[in-house]
Amino acid sequence: MDSSTLSHETLPSLEGLREKLGREVSVLLIVLSHSWGPAEQVAANDARDLASAGIRTRVLCLSGSPLHQFLKPEAGLEIEVLQERVSGLRGWLSLRDAVKDELLRGVNLIHLHQPVLLPLVAPLIWRRKEVGLVLTRHAQDLQEEQGPWFRFLSRRVDYFMVTSQTSRRQVLAQYPHRESQVGVVTLGLDFDRFDPEKVDAGKQRAAWGADDSTIVIGMVGRIDPTKGQATLIRAAAGLHRKGEDHKPDLKFVIVGEESLGRVSSYLEDLSEMVRQFRLDGKVHFAGYMEELPAVMSAFDLFVMPSRRETFGLVALEAMAMECPIVLSQGENAAEIVGKEEFGLLIRADDAFDLQRALKHLLADEALRKKMGKRARSHVKRNYDRRVRLLRTLDVYDRVVERRRILARNT
Repeated sequence: MDSSTLSHETLPSLEGLREKLGREVSVLLIVLSHSWGPAEQVAANDARDLASAGIRTRVLCLSGSPLHQFLKPEAGLEIEVLQERVSGLRGWLSLRDAVKDELLRGVNLIHLHQPVLLPLVAPLIWRRKEVGLVLTRHAQDLQEEQGPWFRFLSRRVDYFMVTSQTSRRQVLAQYPHRESQVGVVTLGLDFDRFDPEKVDAGKQRAAWGADDSTIVIGMVGRIDPTKGQATLIRAAAGLHRKGEDHKPDLKFVIVGEESLGRVSSYLEDLSEMVRQFRLDGKVHFAGYMEELPAVMSAFDLFVMPSRRETFGLVALEAMAMECPIVLSQGENAAEIVGKEEFGLLIRADDAFDLQRALKHLLADEALRKKMGKRARSHVKRNYDRRVRLLRTLDVYDRVVERRRILARNT
């Protein structure tokens, strides 16, 4: 049976998997990125949860990266670093040596969170029948995975973990894997942390200059042209022109910063747009904010008008804080929004369509509250971090058993 069809109740018990895999599994998670997006955050949370469950866990990351700074060595969790990006012969040799060292230390399962690393890692373990390989695909764009060489190397992957049914269908169409080797392991939230009752939304709103009569429309994400900040500003301009003499007051909050180490003037371009549209005081650039539960709770509406997105971790976080959402149409967006029970879909890069959706929600406070309540109930049922851990351990158990059989038969 494919693990994507297993409910929480039909999975093996956490205690049983913990006891079994604690003896049998030593996992190496590899994330070589200087970003701090959903893929990196999911990998970080997974690493900590695995270690807490008694699984010997090592993380290979880039020195000084946000992931390196976030993770701290603790019981069952070790952090290994590469000093430079994996590019060119020198970078590949550094990665090769690191992977070899980990295999000598007893690692028998490698979990990649970046498909782009598969051509570098797969050849290193090709003949190591006892070593399992799990690959998580966070993004939906298959461009980086095209080509016969990548497809050939994908045969070394024991299991594809994906975050949605749409992505699962893509992988099954793209790769020579059986349905039992591709499964949905949904993103997981910590509902003790993402709890509207435990944050002071009013304090956060006041910091942005918003009072009880203000409707705060916000987005969270890296400052990047693909994320859609410009689309939100254009929609804000349209709403401001048509509603500046009417209550309620609108405030647009953009949370995020440009990628670490990236030289870009995009934030300056966005600031200039705000000035040209005479939105000073209406649009607030909040920069990076760590306390996302308070941020999401302070929003009345959350928007994610991106061109290309992963499954939408920040959208789920907003939903957990009872915030209705507006997302760009995409292969996964409908799975998040449902049948407009929790929010609305818009066309990507279309400020007029975003403006239309926002006007619809701004006009109906009761609808916004109903969507927010339903959204939290939905994510609590389907995106629990503890269930994600259980499903991940179940995948690891299957992969280790598969590799044990392969090693025994060769």
